[in-house]
Amino acid sequence: MRFDAVVLAGGGGTRLGGVVKAEVEVAGRAMLDHVLDGLADAASVVVVGPPQVSRPGIDRVLESPPGGGPVAGLAAGLAHLGASTSPLVAVLACDAPRGPAALPALLAAVDGTDGARLVTHGRPQHLLAVYSRAALDDAFSRLGDPAGRATRALVAGLDLVDVPDDANLGADADTWSDVHRLDAELRGTIEPMSQDPRRAPGADLPAWVDRLTTEVGVDRALVDIDRVLDLASDVAHQVARPAVPVSLFVAGLASAGGTSEDVERILRIVEQHAAQWATGLDGSA
Repeated sequence: MRFDAVVLAGGGGTRLGGVVKAEVEVAGRAMLDHVLDGLADAASVVVVGPPQVSRPGIDRVLESPPGGGPVAGLAAGLAHLGASTSPLVAVLACDAPRGPAALPALLAAVDGTDGARLVTHGRPQHLLAVYSRAALDDAFSRLGDPAGRATRALVAGLDLVDVPDDANLGADADTWSDVHRLDAELRGTIEPMSQDPRRAPGADLPAWVDRLTTEVGVDRALVDIDRVLDLASDVAHQVARPAVPVSLFVAGLASAGGTSEDVERILRIVEQHAAQWATGLDGSA
């Protein structure tokens, strides 16, 4: 199936000391180059990022406003592709160097739906996915201004197929520890991490939450484990790992005694502000 590709190569790399993340090397090559190497079958490729990530023969654009976040970056990439005849568009992040290896499974899974996304350790990877171009264009028309918006807001309502990431191809590099591990995996000096430590033997989260909510007198129906873990991952990536417990504690206090709708409203506020913090739109980063 014919497809185009948008590679998101922006971001401040604040947790890597402010370096250009796309240019960080693993296994002797920039992460961006690993991703581009895996896109030989794409009809068209556009990289979204600053001038430093320019590559000969590869189109490059910058999101508006600069630093406007991944959804704004995707919008810029699609606009550059224009009226492409490819029915599908692959979306990849530069800091997941093994991500392109998931494309065959994602392309095969789309099959008439709005798209297919990789699911790594229970976390949907909306930036490692293949979408119907028509469905993605419709999603942007409903979203409005993409600057600072969460990818979850963009894809809400789309019929997406989940493709399990059994080989941990979506592993990304947010910290130098992540970079060192990816470097070792790509060099073949260690085995890829295939198991999420949160779901390792003994980490029976449903049983733990059942027990905890009973002991503290909280309605178990208000605790959506996957939603909370997804938000925790967003905060860890977009703010910092130490911000996760504090953020969720604040969210818990704010939603205490509320309905499921109240809880979701508070979680969305945390999600939106984490996205803004990551892009510096609120002036804090």
